[in-house]
Amino acid sequence: MSAIRRRAFASAMHCLTAISIASAFPAAAAGPDDRMPIVLDASERDVMLAGMRTYLESVQGIVAALAENHPDQVAGIAAKSGAKLLQSVSPVTAAKLPLAFTSMSFDTHDKFDKLAAKAAKTASRSDVLGDLRDILGNCTSCHMSFRAVPAK
Repeated sequence: MSAIRRRAFASAMHCLTAISIASAFPAAAAGPDDRMPIVLDASERDVMLAGMRTYLESVQGIVAALAENHPDQVAGIAAKSGAKLLQSVSPVTAAKLPLAFTSMSFDTHDKFDKLAAKAAKTASRSDVLGDLRDILGNCTSCHMSFRAVPAK
C-alpha cells in the first residue's frame, strides 16, 4: 500500500472513530448538555484544563511557525504536547477518567509526538497540516463528547 493510500486510510479511520465517539455522546446545540460528565475536584480539573491549553498553544505555535516560514520550529512546538505532558496527571485522577476520554487523550499525545518526529525530518507543510487536522479532530470530538464537572 502506498504512503498516500496509508495516510488516506488512517485519516478515514480517524474520522470514523471521531464520528462514532461524537455520536455516542452528542452535544445538543440548544437544550440540556448531553455530554458525558467527568467529575473532578478543582485541582484535577485545573491540571486537565492546563493540558488542553497546552494543546491549543502548540497548535497556534505550529500554525504561526508555518505562516512565518519557520518549519524548523514545528518539532519543538509539537513535542510540548506529546506524551511527556501526561506526567502531570496523577494516577488517582487517571482512574476517574472514562476509558473513551483516556483513549482519545493518549491518541492525541501520540499524534503530537508523531508530528514532532515527522517535522524533525523536514516534513512538508502539507504533512504538518494533515497531522494538525487529525489532532484538531480529536480535540473537537472530545469537547463534543465530554464535559468537566465539579465534584460535590
